[in-house]
Amino acid sequence: MSRRRSYRRRKGAKSTGLGIMLIIITIVGFAVLIYFWQSESKRPGINQTTLCPEHGPVEHLAILIDTTDPLSMTQLQAARQKVEKIIHDAPVGSRVSFSTVSPNNTVRQSSFYSICKPPTGESASFLTQNPKIIESKYRKEFFSPINSVLDSLLTLESADSSPIMEGLQEFITKIPEFSTTNNNKEIVIISDLIQHSSDFSFYRGLSWESFNSNGSVDQLSRNLGGVKITILRIPRNLANKNIVDDFWVRYFEAQGISRVNAYTIGNL
Repeated sequence: MSRRRSYRRRKGAKSTGLGIMLIIITIVGFAVLIYFWQSESKRPGINQTTLCPEHGPVEHLAILIDTTDPLSMTQLQAARQKVEKIIHDAPVGSRVSFSTVSPNNTVRQSSFYSICKPPTGESASFLTQNPKIIESKYRKEFFSPINSVLDSLLTLESADSSPIMEGLQEFITKIPEFSTTNNNKEIVIISDLIQHSSDFSFYRGLSWESFNSNGSVDQLSRNLGGVKITILRIPRNLANKNIVDDFWVRYFEAQGISRVNAYTIGNL
């Protein structure tokens, strides 16, 4: 009899322990679900037109494309791959903006495009979101339009002048909140960096010294403090390459740029 009572006690103890464990698991499960529900409910709303968080973009990525001098197919493909990688690596909620360098105001106006990066299927919460729906929305509302913009900007016809400095300043003033936010900001410039406009041109033998001596330095906006610059440079045969390089180093320094990364997009 004593053995039977002992067995019953052990069996009862196991049943009680299992019941307690199930209760604990249930409580923890509910706690996790409540946590994720609260996290989702606290997420900022999204502007359905720009896809930006209501409190503003988390970062800015501004891409300026200069095709005023022609690019080879190899250079176009390489530049596109670089840009796509940069966009892919940008955090969700970043405002991605595009424009072009052109002397034609109509071309510049029609080329401007700005939208925020929404969540991808990979970044979706498996507990509170449907990754397939999130990915489908990402591709329809962001990925496809961005691809169309790149298609058009990288194949614009060449022009008789290259107002790079002017185009850059006009571009960033169009981007909402770019100049007023303290969030991370990056500007990607695809160009050969050969400035050629009525105000300043390397083809007229001008340099930083001449730019400084005629008072142009005093006209700089100096509104790029803390901005990171990534240059995808298209190489050209230039006799004054050192003068061009020296100019842009001094120009970016005067504008307050925090860091410049340069990559050559060649075709050989």
